[in-house]
Amino acid sequence: MDQVTRQRQLLTHLDQVRQMSVADVMVFLAVSRDTARRDIVAVTERGLAQRIHGGLQVLNFGSAIPSYQDRLQQFDTVKTALAKRALPLIEPEQYVFIDVSTTLLKLTQLVTQRCTVYTHSLDNAISLATNAAVDLHLLGGELNQNNRFFMGPAALAELKTVYFDQVLIGAATVNANGVFYSDATDATVKRQALNQTARGVLVCEHRKFGNSARFCGGRLDQLQLVLTDEPLTLTERAWFPPTTRFINLEEANYERR
Repeated sequence: MDQVTRQRQLLTHLDQVRQMSVADVMVFLAVSRDTARRDIVAVTERGLAQRIHGGLQVLNFGSAIPSYQDRLQQFDTVKTALAKRALPLIEPEQYVFIDVSTTLLKLTQLVTQRCTVYTHSLDNAISLATNAAVDLHLLGGELNQNNRFFMGPAALAELKTVYFDQVLIGAATVNANGVFYSDATDATVKRQALNQTARGVLVCEHRKFGNSARFCGGRLDQLQLVLTDEPLTLTERAWFPPTTRFINLEEANYERR
């Protein structure tokens, strides 16, 4: 088993068991102690797990999905790299929906193209508020203070009046059944946005794949482009339609093979 696949399996299993010792890693991966330690160091130094004495544990231990504020402190290097790679996807004069996502918040801080942006994210709106190149539309409704987005009938009603050139979304988790989130009202906004475009773009870390959350915010056949930090496995890519385009930070663009 190659290193990338081995570490991905380690992270997937860690999401389920929450905490593992070096011995646990050795048994699960069927590797030596030295290899187990190297894998622990590799995933923790990349910000994908937390190092503890004698092993590792999931980030934000004790919570299934890290809070928005916790996620702001995690994966900073990866998020910035993903945001920079996503930036050229926005073309001048486009109408774009940008989702609540710490990675996409990074993107809003980089935008220089003249465009129109709709969002239900308070932080995205703050980031874009003084950007003269952007015609900003903040969807209304009740503010979810924990995850800092607006929700409710007003946001959905406004979304239904616009057809977007593209919709950029993040994810809590992605599996064969769709893109999932921890909040039902947030998922509803994303579903509506994806219904209002012919180009859905998913931007997220590869570690989000293969896990589970409760509320579906989009079907995989609504995504024309998937941007991740590391390549997806053949199994993960097979979840998507044959026309889906994949981009990652480790290799050149590739189409389905």
